[in-house]
Amino acid sequence: LLLTACEKEPVNNDHGISVALSWADPADTGREIKSAHVWIYQSDGKLISQKQYTTKQEVALDIHPVETGEYKVITAINLHTPFSSDKAETFESLIIKLEQVATSPEHAHYSVAEVKAEAGKNIRTPLPLRRILSELTIEVEGAPKGANLAASVLNAADGIMPVQKDADNSWGKATNRKMSVALPDIKEQGGKLITPMMRLMPTVGDATYSYLSLIFRLSDGTLRKCDVEAPIMKSAGKYHLKLKYSELKPFMHVEPIQISDWIETWTVNGEILNPNK
Repeated sequence: LLLTACEKEPVNNDHGISVALSWADPADTGREIKSAHVWIYQSDGKLISQKQYTTKQEVALDIHPVETGEYKVITAINLHTPFSSDKAETFESLIIKLEQVATSPEHAHYSVAEVKAEAGKNIRTPLPLRRILSELTIEVEGAPKGANLAASVLNAADGIMPVQKDADNSWGKATNRKMSVALPDIKEQGGKLITPMMRLMPTVGDATYSYLSLIFRLSDGTLRKCDVEAPIMKSAGKYHLKLKYSELKPFMHVEPIQISDWIETWTVNGEILNPNK
């Protein structure tokens, strides 16, 4: 079902721009698409088409009639609460936000492409969908029996601007509005403290590092606080902070180890014995 449209009068009904959705991360293959938004902007940033669909097939079958020229095409899928989009008037102002930063919702995805439309042709535009949120897990080995951990990310963004590029020249720059995101409190089990995987917005766009706060409450009521300076988190990244309780300090800087295109482990000394556990 086509829900909304905001576009120019059709130039033709059999040529223009059409969209082919795919998955950037193979782990997302087979994920259900419950809704899809498509925005098309002229090269000067003006919005000329905005549509919403309920299936991947509807997106693929629709042809957006446009005049010859250069365009930016943006899509986002499954933007349900607590996600929202705003300021779509120009591509530079378009923002995708997370209204409730600590909810760890199911993933929503986005993609951006630059397209040159030609007269009399249907330009099929591949849009590989990338996760909006980062994933974070914290693991502390050798924790005292009965210990609890309350962890927070202190500088997560409240959204991303999909048509602006980040420091790596990738589409999707995080906003500069800083939010604190609390992870669920956890208890020691078998000498370990392991947080559930948390889905959250990436690190704010103007930051050099991610900052985390770890507060340990021991069984006798004693508190121990550690501040962690870590690499920035990016959209679609999967991050695993691994620490040893015996090596904790009031302030720690951790370094990344790249496990795959999407997965990064953070450690103090740069050594991990088994990155798959």
